[in-house]
Amino acid sequence: MIKFMGALKLYVCGLLLVVVLGLTGCNGEEQEVIPQQTCDTQATVKNLPGCGLVLVLKNNQILVPVNLTTLPEIKSDRQQYKINGFTVEENQQVIIGFVKKGHVDKACLVGGQLAEVTCIVGYQAQP
Repeated sequence: MIKFMGALKLYVCGLLLVVVLGLTGCNGEEQEVIPQQTCDTQATVKNLPGCGLVLVLKNNQILVPVNLTTLPEIKSDRQQYKINGFTVEENQQVIIGFVKKGHVDKACLVGGQLAEVTCIVGYQAQP
């Protein structure tokens, strides 16, 4: 009788393990894996009249960052902005990584591209 009880406990534990693993296993849905973006594209921060803050790449492609924040104006002559938490100002040179998010529908930016900036660092051009 004791051997039977031990075998029954083992059977119940095994069955319980199979049920738990079955409930937490694959559900048939695939999750998209986004590769890590690199920070390797040079750009210049520009403020285009009627369009706002944009990033101009070396090939003259214009990116409109979707993760742009305009900071409240303080006692300065220049408006400041943040892109992905990084403070930028007009004519600043930056290196970015980005993911395209569609085309811009503003008339001033025909051919412009919406972009989520995934990384950004500033640098100073050497004379």
